[in-house]
Amino acid sequence: NSFIKFANIEEDTPSYHRSYDFFVCRFSEMCHSGYDDVADRTKIRMSGIKGLQGVVRKTVNDELQANIWEPQHMDKIVPSLLFNLQQVEDADSRSPSPLQATEKEKESPAALA
Repeated sequence: NSFIKFANIEEDTPSYHRSYDFFVCRFSEMCHSGYDDVADRTKIRMSGIKGLQGVVRKTVNDELQANIWEPQHMDKIVPSLLFNLQQVEDADSRSPSPLQATEKEKESPAALA
């Protein structure tokens, strides 16, 4: 949630050299977490999805930033979201999803994706 709050902050002056490539890479990696503990894995994946959401929000309206819709970014973002959607669909067809184990958060990775 911290990155989403940051993404919503309006800036007074534009930055011509800012890049969010690092964040896209890290948040995408988090979306594919294979951590052993189901609850921790779910939290990590949720954080990754929320982070990607924040990056997109931060860059989509800024004409001076690299276009978030370019293949170099979308090749990381889309598979990360689809991975979490696929995990939920596969689990729904067999048994309760480990991604839905933390209903405390009131959101699942699939709902955010």
